[in-house]
Amino acid sequence: GWYGERLVKDIDPALIDSFGRKHRYLRLSLTDKCNLRCQYCSPEEGEEAKMPTTDGVILTGEEISRLTRIFVGLGVRKIRLTGGEPTIRGDFGQIVRDLGALRRETPHDLSYGITTNGVRLLKYLPDLADAGLVNINLSLDTLVAAKFPLLVRREKKWHDRVMKALYQMLEEESPFKVKINCVLLRGVNEDELGQFVDLIEKYDVEVRFLEFMPFDGNAWSANRMVPQAEIVEGIQRHLASRGAPQAKRLPPDSINDVANLWGVPGFKGRIGIIASMTDAFCGGCNRLRVTAHGEMRNCLFGEEGWSLRDRLREEACDKAMAQVIAEGVKAKHAKLGGKRDMHELKERGAFALGMMSLGG
Repeated sequence: GWYGERLVKDIDPALIDSFGRKHRYLRLSLTDKCNLRCQYCSPEEGEEAKMPTTDGVILTGEEISRLTRIFVGLGVRKIRLTGGEPTIRGDFGQIVRDLGALRRETPHDLSYGITTNGVRLLKYLPDLADAGLVNINLSLDTLVAAKFPLLVRREKKWHDRVMKALYQMLEEESPFKVKINCVLLRGVNEDELGQFVDLIEKYDVEVRFLEFMPFDGNAWSANRMVPQAEIVEGIQRHLASRGAPQAKRLPPDSINDVANLWGVPGFKGRIGIIASMTDAFCGGCNRLRVTAHGEMRNCLFGEEGWSLRDRLREEACDKAMAQVIAEGVKAKHAKLGGKRDMHELKERGAFALGMMSLGG
């Protein structure tokens, strides 16, 4: 059928926006629920506001499977599962197995990843490896178990489960490629910068420091954000205090790379800094997002969505689905969802979906 014919061409015009950007990367949110309540992601008060989803609102496993096939047919080559916390879905194992089947039946080289807090990761590692879902981004803001409850408002012993999964993935013969995402908050975990940097000495891991971003209800304020320049300064100061060589800038892996990369001579891993607030990287954007409710968003900061779920449930054919996708892609702004800077983003207020719904 139509899907098979599409595989001949490299990318469908549906995935190319008015700035010529080719959207080969799909970020798929499996749920808007999470089992942690991190300060920078969730509102502190009335914290359940964005969370409840009644049955039938979120995409089913079958719908996810069909959508991924449609997107791959159009030219998507990279899929990342996000959330909320993707591993809390009851059918998570089945979704992973479906992706494995898709990988085996398509001639293209597909790259699969997941962004997870790692709490439920350990038991799924064999399934993930089997499906070729090996690019693991672990959200981990502290290496100190005692700080875990303060940061995520959950019990300390969960931290041990995360660390156990992390070290298993970092073993020599492991198939996984691991990135640790650490959101730095002033006065909370910036004192751990050095401990995070030390991980890259012995392990082939990328430790990424993220600037804290404004999202609905997360009490964003510029003075809680540790900006890129200060992060770099902190890294160099730590390395100097250890008598280690200074970190040096590395070239990006690709033009779509969001992290500014740094390496330390003699160290196995590397450091990435994601400066979405002070140094936006919109020009090379190749990402599309689908929320857990089946709404396509063309930008993390965009305010418009296109419902793929409703069209699927109206039994639209693949061609009709491609038209909806094309419409969303064509409407994409040049940068920051059409906003000028981080302060204007903050003013958007209630339009912004919480990070939970959008999946970062």
